[in-house]
Amino acid sequence: MKVVIAEDDLPSRKILSLFLSKMPSFQIVGEANNGEELIRYIVTEKPDIALVDIELPLINGMDAIKSCKKLLPNLQIIFITGNDEYALEAFGVNAVDYIIKPIEYDRFKHALQRASHMVIKEEELVEDPSSKKQENKLVLKYYNNITVIPTNDIYYIEKQERKTFIHTSNKVYQSSLSLEELLEKLPDNFVQSHRSNIVNVSQIEYIESHGQTYFAKFSGYKEPARISKLQLKSIQHIIARQ
Repeated sequence: MKVVIAEDDLPSRKILSLFLSKMPSFQIVGEANNGEELIRYIVTEKPDIALVDIELPLINGMDAIKSCKKLLPNLQIIFITGNDEYALEAFGVNAVDYIIKPIEYDRFKHALQRASHMVIKEEELVEDPSSKKQENKLVLKYYNNITVIPTNDIYYIEKQERKTFIHTSNKVYQSSLSLEELLEKLPDNFVQSHRSNIVNVSQIEYIESHGQTYFAKFSGYKEPARISKLQLKSIQHIIARQ
């Protein structure tokens, strides 16, 4: 997949290039030092994914992306920046992720994988618009058992060591799938809120804080889900849009 990097800080740009070199399925087709170059690369190269620092010279990354999304609405965006003040605005342009520097490889890799899955989904819809699935059921196979769970019944999903537990209104199901694999099977109202939790944002009644720790509370279910400080604003924004 084609990737454009927009980063005016040379050391940060080198780190991104190094990380991408470890993932052969991604090809860098442009490296922009400012917002104008970013727009030019997106127009000429038509990349699948853009890695964008927001505080770019000439035109900031957010404004550049808003312009580019009009030309390439299926462009997948990952913002990589030094502060969190633009987080709500970033998810307003449907960014795949919002990564705060310093950049960690595992977080970066996960974001690229999510972006690539989004690209593949968009391509499938273009080829066959009728192929868009009705994501109202989660089908699980655990050993020799097959379970069908209505996604509306799911409150949250929790990873504990090598096992994954799906908390629903009826019972807690166990799965051998990773959080990443489950997230691919679920509709857009499911968000990874913490490294060990996925939440059904539609089921959240309120968010409670205990110091620097945040919990999603659900109506009619006593067990809360964890929310990381990094994901808090984006989840609050999604709830506000519902």
